[in-house]
Amino acid sequence: MRLLYLFIILLSACMQPNKPIEDSDIVDLVLYQNTYGEALDIDLTTEKMVVAANYQGFIVYDLQRNSEQNIIGIDSIFNDSDMASDMGDNRAQKVTISKNHNIAFITDVYDRIWLYKFEDETNQYVDNYLSDCYGGTWLSTAIDDQDDHINVFSLVKHFSSEDDNGETIGDFDQYSTSIVWKGIYDISPSDLFPELNASPSCEFTYNFGILPEEIDFGNGLLAVSNGELGVNVLKQTSEALCLDSDNISIPGFESTGDIVNDKILCEQEYDEYYNPGLNGNYEPPGGFYPYIFSSFDLPGEVNSLLIRDSIIFSGLSTSNGCYMSLLGGNGELINKLGIANGYSINNLDEDNGNLVLSAGHDGVLIYRYYGGLNVEFIGQISTPYSNNVRVDGDNLIVSTEDGIYVYLIK
Repeated sequence: MRLLYLFIILLSACMQPNKPIEDSDIVDLVLYQNTYGEALDIDLTTEKMVVAANYQGFIVYDLQRNSEQNIIGIDSIFNDSDMASDMGDNRAQKVTISKNHNIAFITDVYDRIWLYKFEDETNQYVDNYLSDCYGGTWLSTAIDDQDDHINVFSLVKHFSSEDDNGETIGDFDQYSTSIVWKGIYDISPSDLFPELNASPSCEFTYNFGILPEEIDFGNGLLAVSNGELGVNVLKQTSEALCLDSDNISIPGFESTGDIVNDKILCEQEYDEYYNPGLNGNYEPPGGFYPYIFSSFDLPGEVNSLLIRDSIIFSGLSTSNGCYMSLLGGNGELINKLGIANGYSINNLDEDNGNLVLSAGHDGVLIYRYYGGLNVEFIGQISTPYSNNVRVDGDNLIVSTEDGIYVYLIK
């Protein structure tokens, strides 16, 4: 009888989701939301939250806040769980939001980048996804959220099977990765086609090896994970570039402001019949210099990246914690600091001086961030397996294997 009683207890425990342990000295648990699928990623604005819920697609919530802007309630208003049933594995795995234009970019890794507009009384795009660019399949996406447009930066992987002739498109090595990007200008509530006036429509910047999997953009820098070899960083350009094979500006190039025309002028082969040809490498404004601005090694494989000012935060695998790397004006590594040693960090975020790290089965680590390399450990909370984390003011939102948990940091 005792064995039967013990078996019933264990069976009941296995059937229940892991309940988070609330540390009343650190946070207050505000609410739990079942996403009916593993919550892999989240992003939010003042009024909306979008959750990438794996095979359950993406879910959009209204947020209720009090006078101090603390989240006190959420309400599901839209769920697309069948984004493309005839394509790939039909998953929502990553999400990033244009807060200037209320557009969510939802990445189904290897398949598509979906778009969803959540402005009131808006028209959704007829083709609610971005087209392929340079024959690559998407791994990670970041955006440069401008007032009149959105630059979408993508890390893509190349496969030889993409070319009908058996060659990798663009002569890229098989399984290598590249940074490609496009500028989206059709971003008003009434626009129906996201890439109708895209400029550039598809721009190649830099080809890497097979290791990169994650990117993040901020402060004019694009951080690219490089597996166990650390991080590479590209620097954004505010002007049109026409560079030779040594990445030196080619004399005689003058931008017309027309990206298509400038590209032809720069990259046209020179011959005696076409004097303007410069044999150059062109990059439009908003893109990146086509060389590594900064590179540094870290003691573990990079799982996640976050840029704050000139600090690159890197969440590492296999219990190597998180490293904060301070870059100088020329990309040199001035100093670095390791925190959360002994933990594997899936993702991280910072806002209002709160630095939070999702640590899988170890829940969430909370730090106070004072800028630069100055941090103070506050504490740890236990959650179901933590996939990702967002902090908004003092609101802490954790996406877990069991759904979404919202806390208030004290």
